[in-house]
Amino acid sequence: MRRPLRGLFAAGPVVAFVLAFALVPAALLFATSIEAAGGWGALGAVVRAPLNAASISNSLVQGGLSAALAVALGYPAGVFFGRYAWPGRTVVRSFLLLPFLLPSLVVVLGILDLFGPGGLLSAIAPFVTFFGGGLPGIVAANLVFNVPIVVLFTSIACEGTSAELEETVATLGGSPARAYRDVWAGPSAVGAAVGATLTFLFSALSFAPPLVLCGPRCYTVEARIWSLDQVFLSPASAGVLALVMVGLFLLPTLAYLALLARLRAMPGRRSRALRSLSGRDPVAVGLAAETIAVLGVVALVLGAVAYRAVAPLGRAGAGSAYRALFAPATTARLGISAWGLIGNTVFFASVAALIALLVGIPAGYAVAHRPVRASGLGLFVFLPLLLSPVVLAFALASFWRPLLGGESTIWVLVIVSQSILAIPFALQSLEIPLTGLGPGARESATTLGASPWGAFLDADLPRVREGLVTASLFAFALGLGEFTATYFLVTPQFTTLPVALYRLQEARQFAVADADAGLLLVLSFAVFLAVVLGGRRVEL
Repeated sequence: MRRPLRGLFAAGPVVAFVLAFALVPAALLFATSIEAAGGWGALGAVVRAPLNAASISNSLVQGGLSAALAVALGYPAGVFFGRYAWPGRTVVRSFLLLPFLLPSLVVVLGILDLFGPGGLLSAIAPFVTFFGGGLPGIVAANLVFNVPIVVLFTSIACEGTSAELEETVATLGGSPARAYRDVWAGPSAVGAAVGATLTFLFSALSFAPPLVLCGPRCYTVEARIWSLDQVFLSPASAGVLALVMVGLFLLPTLAYLALLARLRAMPGRRSRALRSLSGRDPVAVGLAAETIAVLGVVALVLGAVAYRAVAPLGRAGAGSAYRALFAPATTARLGISAWGLIGNTVFFASVAALIALLVGIPAGYAVAHRPVRASGLGLFVFLPLLLSPVVLAFALASFWRPLLGGESTIWVLVIVSQSILAIPFALQSLEIPLTGLGPGARESATTLGASPWGAFLDADLPRVREGLVTASLFAFALGLGEFTATYFLVTPQFTTLPVALYRLQEARQFAVADADAGLLLVLSFAVFLAVVLGGRRVEL
């Protein structure tokens, strides 16, 4: 009886943290908003309001289009990664993590640098300006983020299929099409469905792409909630719409978690014998060509940002945009120096990563002692992502900002919001390797006199050191690029690089914004290298 209770107490820190800084403030926000709006009847009125109804429609359209196109582009590349062995495969596949670690505004700026007015490609082929704004531009930005996600999940599903079963089908005279149908079509479809569902959620709740690339006519529900509270000063309507949004996207979230559990229940990747890549196989050649095209587009978007960050500005030499970023005029415009931006960004991300890791380690103890808890705990810490960053920041500002003393302590809420958004990824990076550990070393340490907690620290954690590295680096990277919640909360004194990037772009200081994006790109790439080199077993 003591063992289950010990595990529950170990999960206490992460449960208490999420309750105190996400779920309870959000529940109070919804309750007070419903009361201020005139009761539950206000739900219908809020949904029927033209701009609110348009934002719901935009979310569904942008999410659906992005998910469908992400599967169409990512599934063939995922099959290529999951079925064929070729030199550099591991390194190239690791590159797919980079867009996920990037700040959303860097990718949005890359779309503008390529396809916007005066973009690198639009200057050569004016017809590509079609992708420089509006719905096409939003979907293009969503695809840069999410096609790699579909590729990764599809490849994982393919790697988990049975090589022996496929050989049996071939031995009995089955064609490659029959092997696809009977052996790995189902698993690969599950992987693609996981990626598609996650793409739908990320795209339907996107904030930066519609904000920058289109404006109010393309606002998603999340952007509309921000607009109601921050622009139209109608927090009650914003809170009611936030509750509608949570209900609207609850079913896709549950579907994603169910599909993810099914994917993770498949056999391990090491059971799959990859085929050698052959130039005589037309299917392999076609998949390789499509994969190169997908990776090339991602590299092109990031390369456009990197080029514009160092390109000459007017008659000035290369790097003049960086000199402008650090110039007194930019400091006066933003209310903070570039060095202050860098300091705030790194400080907030570092502390948020530390908090995520500190509450994740005891939760890992609970998972290690009873793996069945993993799914329930994972669902619980995923709930703040369902709320969305805007609603999370809205709830924190409404409940905690008055209690902490107002604007002077807003930096605390920035750190809290970043850590809450990072906890699901940090916990998963620990949970997956911990559930794969046998209890033998832990039981031996306990037999030799160690306490259960001491046995976990001495016997289990050292064996998942790479998971710890990955958890901390992912949490740091997510904090580094977090824009949505931070933009909702910060004052000029606590502005970060992503928020400054948006304000510079909004002020049409495009060259200086490119320099800001270049800094974020360098920092994100450094974290990406650390994840790949320091956490070799990157787990999804």
